[in-house]
Amino acid sequence: MTQKLTIGLTFLLISLVWLAQSFISVHAADKNAADYEVVLAPPAEALATDEISTAQMIASQQAVTATSSTTLYLPLVFRKFCASAFSYNETLGYNLSKINVASGWQSCSQGQGIKVAVIDTGVDLDHPDLQANIVSGKSFVSGVSSPDDDQGHGTHVAGIVAAVNNNGGVIGVAPKASIMPVKVLNSQGSGSIFAVADGIEWAANNGAKVINLSLAGTGNSSTLKTAVDYAYNKGILLVAAGGNCGDANYLFNGCTSQDQTLYPGAYANVVAVASTTSSDTQSSFSNEGSYIDIAAPGSFIFSTYASGSYTTQSGTSMAAPHVAGLAALIWSQDSSLTRQQVWTQIRNTAQDLGTSGWDQQFGYGRINAAAALGMLQTSVTTADAPLAEPVAVDAAVQTPYVPGEILLKLQTGVTVNRVLEQDQLETADVKVADTIDQLGVQKLAVTIGQEQAILDQLRHASGVEYAELNYIVTAQ
Repeated sequence: MTQKLTIGLTFLLISLVWLAQSFISVHAADKNAADYEVVLAPPAEALATDEISTAQMIASQQAVTATSSTTLYLPLVFRKFCASAFSYNETLGYNLSKINVASGWQSCSQGQGIKVAVIDTGVDLDHPDLQANIVSGKSFVSGVSSPDDDQGHGTHVAGIVAAVNNNGGVIGVAPKASIMPVKVLNSQGSGSIFAVADGIEWAANNGAKVINLSLAGTGNSSTLKTAVDYAYNKGILLVAAGGNCGDANYLFNGCTSQDQTLYPGAYANVVAVASTTSSDTQSSFSNEGSYIDIAAPGSFIFSTYASGSYTTQSGTSMAAPHVAGLAALIWSQDSSLTRQQVWTQIRNTAQDLGTSGWDQQFGYGRINAAAALGMLQTSVTTADAPLAEPVAVDAAVQTPYVPGEILLKLQTGVTVNRVLEQDQLETADVKVADTIDQLGVQKLAVTIGQEQAILDQLRHASGVEYAELNYIVTAQ
């Protein structure tokens, strides 16, 4: 009797497995309608869903198996719906269509909860397409107390990142992200390394998750690198313009040679962005070089501008905020991701352009928001997606600087007075004008015309980590 019962149960189990394999399938929820997760119970083990389309099966016939002689585990599908469908009436420019951002928005990710610091000329605080997304900011331009934009460049950049969805004007890559206006460039679009470093440090300490730097200079500054590394070590993704010295007009963009290396984009801990056109070719002005990491549209981009207006501009300054906005989208989809995982997602889903693989024109390719939001890879290591290699320094390059200023960092425990006394520098000729406490960097005011002589003395003094000129940077 027992033998007959065992045979009967075995036959029934085999029949159930055959029926499951023959008839049971589970399909993915439409990605345009919901986010979803598939688990097995028991045990609760997630099934991989990379690159699943609506018509594909998440659990195939082969995935349904008998794990013991008496138990059959079937897949359970849990769907997490968006609270409401994301709709908009703004006409998308070629730039947003090219990076497939509209499809990405339907993944429930529009940048919500993510602060993007726009370190630039400021932002028009009253612009109707930006005001709702603006959070507290700060000005680091001497004599200017507000981060309001008196030039227009920063407002244009901010609109690309996160112009609001208000069914009018334009819409940004991450329309629900927060814009943190940090003014470091003056009304002429120019500023100093010290101001930029001060702005980076402030943004890093005030909740920025992404920092956009649509600016550049030819000076390889230890102060700027210190600020970049400070923010990087806090888990922040820094994105910068790759530079606009890629054609014969390089002199008009502050360079002394074509494709001259520019900073902060060339630093290892910064994502340097090249510019592309509506036909996915390299923008004529876009720098190429060993430090270029990724590309995004930057030619003829229509966006917000000063005094509540709109305009079209071109530059790697316009390309960079597309990448910053995409980082905000990815983080709003999964806030647990590390900076390195976000970068890996951007890199691995980019549309390859030019030479196969990484190249000096486009880096790893032109960003693709829909792909980046549809194939999250949460188990990566730092080695999986390195940034481009830092470049060698050309000491012979003459870099413009702020007259009468020197940047100084001392070793721990060393004071400025001690250094000045040992070098017999008169305190009347050298004074501390400002300090970035978290970075340990001091700005010295010196006699105009004596910068190089005093710099040489400081560099040879004991207790000095570095001393350098306060280089100039400009909007790109």
